Amino acid sequence: MIRNPYASDEPRVSVVIPTVPSNDHAGVVAALRNQTATEFEVLVVEDASLDICEARNAGIEAASADVVALTDDDCLPPPDWVAVIENALDGETVCVEGSVSGGRTYDGTGLYVGCNLAFDREVALDAGGFRSEYAGWRDDTEFGWRMESYGPCRYDPAMVMSHPDRPRATIDSDTEARLKREYPTRYEERIVPETRLGRVNDWLWRRGFWNAVDRVRDAGGVR
Repeated sequence: MIRNPYASDEPRVSVVIPTVPSNDHAGVVAALRNQTATEFEVLVVEDASLDICEARNAGIEAASADVVALTDDDCLPPPDWVAVIENALDGETVCVEGSVSGGRTYDGTGLYVGCNLAFDREVALDAGGFRSEYAGWRDDTEFGWRMESYGPCRYDPAMVMSHPDRPRATIDSDTEARLKREYPTRYEERIVPETRLGRVNDWLWRRGFWNAVDRVRDAGGVR
């Protein structure tokens, strides 16, 4: 089911939010209703039978605007988020990523975090949208890397997103291996740490150590 909690006659941006009925998305919808921009629409793809890639693709296909912006049901976009996106895809740019702060942090290293991503709708459709083989792990990164083959993609520091809670996704080693196999150069340049400490942290992360630490902190109320 696709709901349309905010609409305008001629939207310049279509905001797509994939979710399931059991998840609360009232906060992100309220934040989007409080935007400084007005010429946009919000599409909430609320369907537990779809994986996240299928839900995003359904939203892209249903979108009315030439520009699609993605965020998640547990995010809080600032009031100027849509306004920034309206002007982000200038010239030949086909995809723009932004920063993320809060329970998840990201500052634009070419990994295309799906909770703060905007792109040309037609180009995304031509590229085949999101691939379900990556659903739940690196699906946004793989999509962004594929979009790079269709035109310039860039990072916009003005495009910011708050992700208050820790991500729900967990490491999928098979999918990680698939990404490395399909995009060896980008993987080596953008994901493999350069420093010894970075490599140690990466080794611990891939084996679930830091996820276990987070679970203990959550259980004990430690922040």
